[in-house]
This record gives sequence, structure tokens and C-alpha cells, in this order.
Amino acid sequence: MLGSTIPGMNIAAAETTGKTEFWNDKMANTDQSKLDQMQESIKDLSGIDVELIAYPDTASYQTAMQQSIRTEDAPGLFTWWSGSQLETLVKEGLVEDMTDFWDEYVIPNGVSADVADSLTFDGKIYGVPYSIIYNTIIYNKDIFNQYGLEEPQTFDEFLTVCQTLLDNGVTPIALKSDSWAGFIWFQAMLAAYDPALYEGICDGSIAYTDEKVVEVMNQWKDMLDKGYFSAPMTNVDMAKSVATGSVAMELEPNYEATTIVNDYGLDSKEDLGTFVLPSVDGAKKIVFYEIAPLCVSSTSKDKDAAIEALKSWFTKENQTVFTDITGFLCSSQVTVDNECVNQMVAYTTDSDNYSMMIRYYENTPSDVRDVALDELMKFELGDAGVDEVLSTIQTKADEVFAK
Repeated sequence: MLGSTIPGMNIAAAETTGKTEFWNDKMANTDQSKLDQMQESIKDLSGIDVELIAYPDTASYQTAMQQSIRTEDAPGLFTWWSGSQLETLVKEGLVEDMTDFWDEYVIPNGVSADVADSLTFDGKIYGVPYSIIYNTIIYNKDIFNQYGLEEPQTFDEFLTVCQTLLDNGVTPIALKSDSWAGFIWFQAMLAAYDPALYEGICDGSIAYTDEKVVEVMNQWKDMLDKGYFSAPMTNVDMAKSVATGSVAMELEPNYEATTIVNDYGLDSKEDLGTFVLPSVDGAKKIVFYEIAPLCVSSTSKDKDAAIEALKSWFTKENQTVFTDITGFLCSSQVTVDNECVNQMVAYTTDSDNYSMMIRYYENTPSDVRDVALDELMKFELGDAGVDEVLSTIQTKADEVFAK
């Protein structure tokens, strides 16, 4: 295939003269045969030898990157974290500007343009997605059908679905028990009410004690008080509850749909469905996502080869291999056996009806976030009220955003 035109792209594969290393902490448990398959895919499509070097844990990976990132021995390609950790590298001039690259090689190959926002600083994009995880509501179709329910198109319809389920002895929504997970429905409720409200509390332009935020929290409290949510439970129990129908819905990442199907034998088309929480005013629905950036080192001697290799990264051919090996589905050009997962990804490129937003965990300063996570979990458990929770978070936000 070397020297031929790559399907779907106006580039030709280069001669096999370039090479680069690709460092990450994502593939340590991947079989070597699978890593070889990934390397062969990129080489066949781009002509670049890409050596995948997977570190066994995050600590050793970060240490290795800190020692090399400012030298020509830095890897041409490496995975990182979005938010402030990526911004630090940007401010130090250590990662390449990939803004033009997006228009030519990323968006045309089935990646939502919206996710670029999470990698953008001062109007420029500093990376591409290694993995994208999308969060939507996953539901048990059999339970919905049993009570004549359809996917809600408005927020009021969503509340009606919850009440109908509750009236028939089914807990509407599963809550996660992880200590960090209190933000999941917090962000969903805020964005359903007003996406600008969500963005405002994340960047400090709107106070957590703003009357609109209070209104949203009171709506959420009303839902909790009515019994629309389960007691917080583990991931395993959430999946089992949705699969067996004791709980009807969960707001979770796309890989949880795969877990439910694989572990409980459900049919991903007949038994499992997905929808995005409707907005209160009929505006676009918000799909929250998390992203692991794939970056090019500005100091690396292999920088040019790294960029050349990336030109083939998002082709259908390579993303099919990538999805088969990692389970991550980043491109709408690629489909998997799980129809529920395919639908979740399809939402991300339907810009007329859906918008993408980076999740709260990465979208606000970590010092504020860590206080908020504790307070929001207290709120979910009924151990703190609306005013107390919001006031505590805002005290920390005042301190952080004043700097």
C-alpha cells in the first residue's frame, strides 16, 4: 500500500524513511501482537515506523516525560491529559499547534469538531484525540416497553418517565457510589437548564450561589427526594440493575453499554437503548465527554515524522484497527457490534441537535473541583442541603479564581 493514495484522504503514503516513538500509559496491558498490529497499520498507511512504548503506570510515565520533554529525545507522539495539565505544556511551548491539522485530517474523518474545544488554548488546538468517552443515558428497553414509555424529547417528558417508573415499582435512575462521581448529574442538570450556566460555574464567571444554580439544585433535590435516584452503588451493581430491570436508566460512558451486553447477554439493539437528557427549553441536547489528548512534541527530533504518521491516524482503516484493539470508538466512520454504542457516537456528529461539552472533572480548576466532589456527594447522600453545598464550593471558587 505504500506510495498509494489513502482512501478518503488527499494524501499519498510516504516512503518508509521516517520513524518516531509513541509513548503512552494506556497500552501496558495490551498484548504485544496487538501492539504490532497497530504499528503495522500506521506504517502501511503513512510509511512511518511508529514504535509504541507503553509505560506500566502513570507515575513512571510522567517521570519519563518530565525527563525528556524538553530535549530532542522526547517522543514524537505521546498521550497526555486535558485541562490544566495540557495547558502547562502549551504555556512552555512543548507541544505543536495542530489547528490546521484538524480541518484537513480530523474532522473529515468522523471526529466531532466540538471536542477540539477541550484541547484549545488562546484560539489554537494543541493535540488530537487518542480516546474520547461519551456519556449518555443508557436504559432498559424492556422496562420502557412494559410501561408504554418512549425516549423523552423534553425535560418534562423525562420527569414523567421517572414518575411512571417509580409508580410501577421501578427505580428510575442508578447513582454511582464512587466518591468523585457526584458531578455526573450536577453537570447534566446544569447543562439541561442552560449550557452557559454550566460553562460559567466552570470558568468562574458565574457563582455557584447564583439564583439559577440554586434553582437547578432545588430541581435535582426534588428528584432525589421523590426517589427518582437509587442509593449510590458500584459500577458492577449499576450494570446488573439496569440489565435486570430493577433500575431503568443510568447516565454512563459508552463502554458501560458494552459491559452490560457482554456480562448479561442483552441484545444491544432490542434490549438496550440510549438517549441524551433533554434540555429544559428545547435547545440542543448536551453530550458530555472526556478525552485523552494525543500530542506532538515540539522539541522531538522526530516531530515531522510524528505529524506525518498522524495524517493516517483517523482514517477509517486505522481507526477500525484501533477500536478493535483498544475498545475506544472515536470516529463515526467506524461501527461496532453494539448498536447502543454506535448510537451514542452518532449523536456526537449531529450538530443540529446535539452539542459536545467537556465534563466538569476536567473543565474547572482541580482545587475547586475537589471541594465540589466532596460536597456534591454529601448532597446526593442527603447529608447536606443546597445552600450549604453551594456556599462551601463558592468559598473555594472565590479563593481560586481570585488568583
